Amino acid sequence: MTNSLTSATTNSNLESAREQYKYNYSYIPPIAMVDELPDGEDFSRQWLLLLAKELKVIFVNILITNRGNRGSQKIRDDVRNFILEVILKGAIPANISVIARFMQIVPQLLIRGFSTDFHELDDLLFSLIKESGLLILSDSFQRITKLLDKGKPTGHVSSLADYQKLFPVIPPPKIAKTFQNDAEFAYMRVAGYNPVMIQRVSELDERFPVTDAQYQAVMGSDDSLALAGQEGRLYLADYGIFNGGLNGSCPSYQKYLYAPLALFAVPPGSNPNRLLQPVAIQCGQNPKENPIITPKSSEYAWLIAKAIVQIADANFHEPITHLARTHLLAGIFAIATHRQLPNSHPLYVLLTPHFEGTLAINDAAQRALIAPLGGVDILLSSTIDNSRVLTVLGLQSYGFNHAMLPKQFQQRGVDDANLLPVYPYRDDGLLLWDAIHQWVADYIQIYYHTDQEIQADAYIQAWAKEVQAYDGGRLTEFGEDGKIQTREYLIDAVTLIIFTASVQHAAVNFPQKDVMGYTPAVPLAGYLPASILQGEVTEKDYLNFLPPLDQAQQQYNLLALLGSVYYNRLGEYPPQHFADPKVEPLLRSFQKNLQEIETIIQKRNSDRPPYEYLLPSKIPQSINI
Repeated sequence: MTNSLTSATTNSNLESAREQYKYNYSYIPPIAMVDELPDGEDFSRQWLLLLAKELKVIFVNILITNRGNRGSQKIRDDVRNFILEVILKGAIPANISVIARFMQIVPQLLIRGFSTDFHELDDLLFSLIKESGLLILSDSFQRITKLLDKGKPTGHVSSLADYQKLFPVIPPPKIAKTFQNDAEFAYMRVAGYNPVMIQRVSELDERFPVTDAQYQAVMGSDDSLALAGQEGRLYLADYGIFNGGLNGSCPSYQKYLYAPLALFAVPPGSNPNRLLQPVAIQCGQNPKENPIITPKSSEYAWLIAKAIVQIADANFHEPITHLARTHLLAGIFAIATHRQLPNSHPLYVLLTPHFEGTLAINDAAQRALIAPLGGVDILLSSTIDNSRVLTVLGLQSYGFNHAMLPKQFQQRGVDDANLLPVYPYRDDGLLLWDAIHQWVADYIQIYYHTDQEIQADAYIQAWAKEVQAYDGGRLTEFGEDGKIQTREYLIDAVTLIIFTASVQHAAVNFPQKDVMGYTPAVPLAGYLPASILQGEVTEKDYLNFLPPLDQAQQQYNLLALLGSVYYNRLGEYPPQHFADPKVEPLLRSFQKNLQEIETIIQKRNSDRPPYEYLLPSKIPQSINI
């Protein structure tokens, strides 16, 4: 009788969950997303306060940038007039107490600067966010931003120094001093915001006819293309996916998308610290229309060619590497886990902390960020429809079983540290993959001793079926012949889910502020066609190619916010989350492994250009921003 009652309760709870966690395939057709945000899936107060802290800094920076620091009384008057305008035009809720506090606190903050931490403003912005919905991603914030447009810097720059106008309060990202260096450009391929593109090649095909003379002019006469290919030292970044892509024009600027090919090489020798070097760039797939540009070309031709690679890299990163292959992938498992696994199921207990905030941030993104006239539409190179198609292609082409981290490196030929000695994303990522894999294996082995027990678990099999189903998650290449047949596969699959929700997202999300936020370093769009490289290129051409100041300000505002919120931490589950006492020593072992990895990475960073995005202390437990 007890078992029957328990089973009936479980089935009832699952039916309730299925009513709340319904699929929607029309937000980004045909990707599976949650239809409406279920109860309990909204952002926590702690998360909103963290967002408010970052919003405060960006908000004040915008105010001073656009309205000028013209004396305390003038600032006070400007701010009060601005707040009244915001209220009258309905950009924030007309809550009298909130308005009064806002008008009192913000001018003080502007006048006194950031020497005092204004916790009152944090609470105030939290109130506004809570009342407006997710303010920074909502119509309210867009209206506020438009009101702040008065006096904002606009148009193309006359020198790179003009971009400094955007940072009257916040210091520019450190990359502002180094982004034009070839070493920095190459290092981004292995330790940047999108460190997943390069692949080892033995030779180049007819699309990219780099000559030996061009290669040797960069790498030295003792080396050659053929020798580098034979020794496994040639690496290609190919952005052919953008060939034929549609150029955008939102909000009013004509923007351009490019499909470059970029060649890199590791110098010969046995030095373990040999860094990747850029050799040549072709800014389109057709060599008849696109000259090969090298570091020996003219200064501004080379700067534009590198910028074109950065643009392509960023346009691959945002819709594919970031949105599709972390946010939307994790979202599929979040929905299926709630719909098919009882709350007491060991897999549910293990996975759900890694989904905290994911459905909420995905829902906010589809409503505003990747909507027409949203941040993606305004800032990226192509049309919003083209970007959304890229998102779909990015997820549908990401076969789950081939997405295991070690397999990814093998497929791209970048797994051998002897051939590619310095690849921080690979080396640090594998440490974390192994630690998560060990933790998952230890955990699952408590509850499943044989493959037969996995096969007999109806909940796990229903979960696996739904993840793949046309009326479910629609995920390609998951499971073993549509099911989960072995304990080994379940361990690998759960490892990839947790790794994606924590480590992989950290690797591609947090460089948005430090690297992508500075527009000259990583333009999100080009503003001249690649054909400009067919003739002589001037400094003015380069500056007109880069985003105008108003676009650059929006780029920093958005990416700085997305790359600033660190909420929860890998390995730190809620207190008493695991009721089973057998889990506690295993969790302590996992946490100890993470501490040791932190020490290893810190040591590595003393021997290489620092790469800190995969320090365990900087990796959230879930995708929540």
